[in-house]
Amino acid sequence: MSIHQLAAALGELQQAIARSVPRGTCAALLEVMAACVSLLVQLSRSLRTSEDPRVAAAHARLIETLFRYSLREQLHSAIHLESTAAHLLADDDLAAVGSGTTDFSQPATLHAGRAHYRGTNGFLASWLGLDFHEADRRVQDAHLLIARRAMDGSTIAPRFSALAQLFTDSPVLDPRSVARAARALDKFEPADTVFEGQPLQPTATHADGRTLEEHVVELFQDPDLTTAQSLVSDLISAERLARKTVKTPQPGFFRRASIGECDRYEVIVTGAQREEFRSFIGQSDNPRTEAGKSARGAQGSGIQGNGTPGGDPVADDLFSSNEPMPPWAQDAASEPPQADENSLSDAEGQDQGLVGEQLAADSQPSAGSEQVSGDAVPGDADLPVPQRRLNALIAALKNRGGRGSAKTATPKIAIHVQLDSLADLAAPEQLSSMSEHGIKLGPADTSALICQGEIYRVVFGPDGQPLDVGRSQRFFTEAMKRAIFARD
Repeated sequence: MSIHQLAAALGELQQAIARSVPRGTCAALLEVMAACVSLLVQLSRSLRTSEDPRVAAAHARLIETLFRYSLREQLHSAIHLESTAAHLLADDDLAAVGSGTTDFSQPATLHAGRAHYRGTNGFLASWLGLDFHEADRRVQDAHLLIARRAMDGSTIAPRFSALAQLFTDSPVLDPRSVARAARALDKFEPADTVFEGQPLQPTATHADGRTLEEHVVELFQDPDLTTAQSLVSDLISAERLARKTVKTPQPGFFRRASIGECDRYEVIVTGAQREEFRSFIGQSDNPRTEAGKSARGAQGSGIQGNGTPGGDPVADDLFSSNEPMPPWAQDAASEPPQADENSLSDAEGQDQGLVGEQLAADSQPSAGSEQVSGDAVPGDADLPVPQRRLNALIAALKNRGGRGSAKTATPKIAIHVQLDSLADLAAPEQLSSMSEHGIKLGPADTSALICQGEIYRVVFGPDGQPLDVGRSQRFFTEAMKRAIFARD
């Protein structure tokens, strides 16, 4: 038989199966299906030898269609096993099915007493060699998207009928994404009592009163499949957060364990301290700041402030300067204290070696500081992000109020307060704010920050660029530079 004759024969077989199949032909149909599987394997091997990219593209699409059909058919098969009570088959019948010698003209024999398997999930796992949890997931998904088993053994509509139609009929949706959405929605519902004679329909609703299933089906209609899956995931995450009761832990600094040569600590912060920590992490992670470079250590040269390996930060002569601040702009409290000869002598008398080591350390250029010799400022070393943050935290603790010259990250808090909240300060319990890192602060934290901090204005340009941010910055921003050039 030629390949063209085979294609014609398969077409006739497809038309014959589409019509009503006479009873008693199940054995023949199983043989045909097994032959088709074997034929499919041979056809795929032959197609993979072609070097035509069009053949490769068409073959990949056919395989994906077959894969998605198999995903759907897995759930249909689970319901078929459950509705026919296949887990009660006698040992002889199971052995005959496994060896392909079953006489389908005779009725099936079921266990009269206690069977080997308690349910379809256990039988499915053993019969197909699956993990039990995978087999149980298939049965549960089938109840959500294919059919449910009633108390009398019959099957009724699935729990999510609208999603079931998408799962079965949609030619473009990945069946796995629909099944994941159904599993997520089922967690918002009460336990189904269909086997007790009371099948429950979906009742979980969104804030607008519509059921979550309606929202998910509507979101899956988006023509961009990636966008649709992202929107469904966002909706489910928001619903989980809205229904979740979170117990706030006690803030503090806790030592948890010693693992090998390391100590493990846990820091729990709340209120304004959350913003301080996030600001600290943001500065230590920023490779364009001196504190960020210092946090990355001095080993190896990496990405510098201009984003190029091993290069110095790009600076313009008009709006930038490497010169120190003029004396009138410096903070008198930040000047390093003068060395005390008496204290130095006392220290030498106590421990000469320790002082010598400390002086040698102080004479070395610190990480992140610019060297007189003109060497490149150390940048990103090959350090993990948590280690860089730890380096920055230790450096901040060492240099706070001391004479160290290393650049450290200083947490800063900037909050945004609505004008309506400030209009009537007679009701301070309604005062709230939002930090730059998205943390909501209550009345107590907001009031304290307003009393202790600076209030500055921000003037935006026509496209939203900040043109005036007060006098807290020494140099012009990029948006300011463009505005100045355009003006002058």
